[in-house]
This record gives sequence, structure tokens and C-alpha cells, in this order.
Amino acid sequence: MRRLLTALTALMLATAAAGCVDESTVDTTDTSEALTWADTSSRPSFALWKSSDAQFRFRLVDAKGALLLTSEGYSSRTAALTGLLSVLSNGTTAARYEIKPTADGRALVTLKAVNGEIIGTSGIQATTAAAQATLTATVGAVSTYRTAWATATGRRFAIHLDAGGKYYWNLHAGNGAIVLRSERYDSEAAALNGAFAVLDNGASAARYLVLASSNGGAYLNLTATNGQVIGTSEVYASKANAERARDALIALVPTVVLL
Repeated sequence: MRRLLTALTALMLATAAAGCVDESTVDTTDTSEALTWADTSSRPSFALWKSSDAQFRFRLVDAKGALLLTSEGYSSRTAALTGLLSVLSNGTTAARYEIKPTADGRALVTLKAVNGEIIGTSGIQATTAAAQATLTATVGAVSTYRTAWATATGRRFAIHLDAGGKYYWNLHAGNGAIVLRSERYDSEAAALNGAFAVLDNGASAARYLVLASSNGGAYLNLTATNGQVIGTSEVYASKANAERARDALIALVPTVVLL
């Protein structure tokens, strides 16, 4: 994996060009050690999936993979991501949790939004004390996750809010360079869903269009199966450079950890 990121870094830097940088002036220093976000063994992480009932669900696990919270089912991925973001908004506040005893004397933990809606539930714990320990661990995990997201380096998606109140994402390569940018979205959850669309489509050469720019260079559009543009690259000095960047993106996308 380290060799792959080294090669991708060199290729991205040798071909990418904000303003069509001359290849001979590009710094190809190996910075592939910056893998903080991709290393989920050092931080809590979320998984999101579509279950057999066609509902989208997510779960939060700690750095060792221990399950902390699981969501209810949502009818769309964007709705599930809205719930996930609600966990991040509410999960650092102990008062948002409730320990509920079960009929057999055990207990579980629920996390509620400000409106009282349950947004996450723990597994059933053997005792109330164990449930309290899970509550405390979940508060810490959400706090750690938020810090890791805010300070992440390496290959990753970064979500931003622009001056007009719209959200967008940038896809970063292992050296931190931005290699793909999104359109603007009305919500953070919609922007995250757009980033998922990159993972869905970005490993297929057929999903990329190589287009001529007004200054004589070329750039890439990544498209969904319906033709909608998901992300746009920087402008490259030539069509050949854009095609090499496309190939590097095809290799990069499967290695990117979103959540």
C-alpha cells in the first residue's frame, strides 16, 4: 500500500497543474507517510451499508473495532448520513444519552437528538455498570472522531462550507494535493453522499470524461451512470497528462477511506 501511495503521489504531482504547472518544476518529494485518516486502527470509525431490507444503516466502532452504536434504518443514503452527522453533533454530550434496562435485567444505551429522536443504540450490556462504561466510551469516541476529522491528513475527502452557505468536498491524494473537487450542495449530508458517489464510480475509466479547457489544457469530469458530473479535476497541461491523472485517480479511489 505504501508503494502504491508513493507512486500515486509522484504521478499526481508530476501531472497535476493549477494553471498548467510545467512538469520539470514540480516537487515530487515522497510524502506518502501522511496516512492519518486512512489508518482506522488509530481512531474510531463509521461503517455505512445497505441491508437486505433495502434500508441504509450505520454503526460506530472504536479504534479496536468494538461496536459502540448502531443506527435505525433509513430510506436513503443521504438520510442515513444526516443521522450520522447528528451522532457527531450530539454524541459528545453525556446528557443526550439514556441507559435503558431490559426485561431480563440487562441494559442498553440510546443516543437521542435534541428533539428526542433516537439516532443510535448500543448492543445489550450485561449490567447497568457495563452500559455506563459503554456510554462513557461512546462520548470519548465521538470526540476523538471529530478531532481526527478536523485534523486529518493523507488521502481523504474534506468537507467544507463556503461563504454562501453551501457545502462541497475536495478529494486529497496521499501528499495532500487536491485531485478532484465537487459541485456545491445544500447540506453536509448531501456533500457526503456526493463523496460516496466518487467511491461508487471513480474506479471505472468509463466514468471519466477528458475535456479541453479554454487555455489549451485539459481536465477531467467524473460522472455518474446518469451522466451527472460528480467531481472535476484541476486543469492539466495536456490531454496526455489528464489521461495519466485519470489513471492515477482510478488507482487512488479504492484506497480512500471516507468515514
